[in-house]
Amino acid sequence: MPIRGSRHRDAPQRWEWIWIAACLVILSGAVIPVLMLGPDGSLDEASRAKLRLLSMPVYAGTIVMLMRWPARLLDVVCRNWPLALLLLLALLSALWSVAPGLTVRRAIALMMSVSLAYLIAIRFSPRDQIRLLAWVLCSCTLASLLVGMALPSLGRMPGDPAFRGVFVHKNVLGWLASFSVLLGLAALQDRSAAWRRAGWIILAIGWAGTLLSASVTSFFAASLTVVMAHMAGMISRRHGLARLCLGLALILGAAAFFVLLALSLVPLLEALGKDATLTGRIPLWKLIDPEIAAHPMLGHGYGAFWSEGNHAAWRIWGAAGWEAPHAHNGYRDLMLGVGLVGTGLFAVMILRAMKQAFDLYLAAPEEGWLWCILAIWWSLVLNLSESTFLMQNDLMWLLLAIAVVTVSRAHAEARYGATASLRRMAPAI
Repeated sequence: MPIRGSRHRDAPQRWEWIWIAACLVILSGAVIPVLMLGPDGSLDEASRAKLRLLSMPVYAGTIVMLMRWPARLLDVVCRNWPLALLLLLALLSALWSVAPGLTVRRAIALMMSVSLAYLIAIRFSPRDQIRLLAWVLCSCTLASLLVGMALPSLGRMPGDPAFRGVFVHKNVLGWLASFSVLLGLAALQDRSAAWRRAGWIILAIGWAGTLLSASVTSFFAASLTVVMAHMAGMISRRHGLARLCLGLALILGAAAFFVLLALSLVPLLEALGKDATLTGRIPLWKLIDPEIAAHPMLGHGYGAFWSEGNHAAWRIWGAAGWEAPHAHNGYRDLMLGVGLVGTGLFAVMILRAMKQAFDLYLAAPEEGWLWCILAIWWSLVLNLSESTFLMQNDLMWLLLAIAVVTVSRAHAEARYGATASLRRMAPAI
């Protein structure tokens, strides 16, 4: 259903809202994977193959819809050249990949899933994106809470009171719920009083899901997102030199935080009586770092390192004592897949998107740009101990891509001309 206040002259129609919401639910991994779990609580290879087929309708529908706006698609691709080059690099990495066939398949799946981000950026304004994502993520989170309470044997982790709801693992519920927190924070600044009230409901559902999932990473990401939202609000209320100084302080403070976290994480965990290995992550990272150093510039090929045909992965699995599906650190997985070249492109994309998002937010705080700032920040925090960057068919990566593509397109339109409402923002950008 079209939302009042959308800037698009050709606002998305009801069937577009429904179709894209269904695509997001499929990519979230809700419901169907849980029903396919084996007796040991895991998915076998046959089940995984069937689940991959669910992405086919998403790809097909997205491509058909994008064919209606070829000029807009070309525009959003060109506006965000770092992302376009990163996708191209992922595909070209098949030339030096340790598993070329796997790299090609996963790179194509990556491009197909990112095409949905392009579609959403083209068809939905930031305010509409908040509504779309809030409906999808809060519905999945609320369903998970209900299943966890009504059917504990299905909705909770085996031998663990933590909720997983309609997902295969508590961490997935935690990610979606904590992302709902940032959507609630963004909704609180909406120009519509009804959606400002809805923001409190979104926040409540998000925090409930985050806490009941018992996902420490998700709680950490949600908490730091609240801090970022507060800082962004402080910056928006200042002008001139005061705004510049506060912005610089935020950048320096964020950098100092990440450095301090890297240096003091293990002692802090030990002092709190927590697992100082981060559930085996730190020993895993020590085994991964030499493999990154072995192919520093271009990596081992996109999506290829953690494959059964890679002897280096088997060495790590043997030494670690468990078969890690990824590095449990998005930054390391970027280095493993596309090396320093790809990681550099990713860094340019993120820094550029964060600046553009802040420019747009400071020019019009009530237009929904805050969600883009918080989505970028949330992803950077989450990937300290999880791995979602550049993942094919992954909702968390898709959400980051939506934010990045949306701000790059709108920022260019505001500066070089498009809709009247965006042009009014141009003097502040």
